[in-house]
Amino acid sequence: MPATLVAPHASASAAVVETLSGMERAVALYSSDMPNGYRLQRSSESALIAWILQGVVRLGREETRRRASYLAGHRKLWLRDMTTQEIDRRHAERFPSARRLDRAEELASASVMWLVGVAPEARHLPAVIDGCCPECDNSRKVWGTWVIDAGSDWSEEGYRACWACQTNGGAA
Repeated sequence: MPATLVAPHASASAAVVETLSGMERAVALYSSDMPNGYRLQRSSESALIAWILQGVVRLGREETRRRASYLAGHRKLWLRDMTTQEIDRRHAERFPSARRLDRAEELASASVMWLVGVAPEARHLPAVIDGCCPECDNSRKVWGTWVIDAGSDWSEEGYRACWACQTNGGAA
């Protein structure tokens, strides 16, 4: 039985996509020529990878990572209903079409789950807040009562690093 040849560019493309986090893939898809109504089908998986690569080439690797960090920061605050008008405005400037962004995030997740996994070094994307941190006003610390031992009443009061900005790369 003859051996099947695999195109070298396909494995090289997958290797590049593997170095991108899910958020980076979403940003790349958003900036690519992907149609807004695109639905993932088994026959067009290579097109999805090509659009991810196109978006990275269009924006550049560093800009893709920067925008993905801001997107992750926005999502982190959005999940707790803590976004401010300033943060929402900058997010809308970066991603004017919420529908396209939602689609890009769905397809980026599908690409991680079904097509090309994420390399371990790509899993640590910092979530950066684009503006003043709504939790600590950029002081990078919050006051609170911290439980030391869950089985007892032992706790301490004091400052700790802000969960929103200090532990994730800081505010912009």
